[in-house]
Amino acid sequence: MNLGRNQITPRIHQEHNLKKMVGSILRHNTFPTFYGKLLYTENERCYFEILPNQEFTRYNACAGQIEYLPEQMVITSEFENK
Repeated sequence: MNLGRNQITPRIHQEHNLKKMVGSILRHNTFPTFYGKLLYTENERCYFEILPNQEFTRYNACAGQIEYLPEQMVITSEFENK
């Protein structure tokens, strides 16, 4: 399917069992440091603790904050350590 110059990134369901993925690290560009550890899921939201980034330390002051992502976004992302 050719969509012209504006390509769409396909979202592929990764078959995660999010309850078993608690404690896993997700690298995602919506986190200030790009790293978050999954703490728990509730009401179609996945809550993450922001982790420090050893390579790019500019936003490491945000480490320890709790952020959430919609479950739909998380199930189409790949975790660092499965």
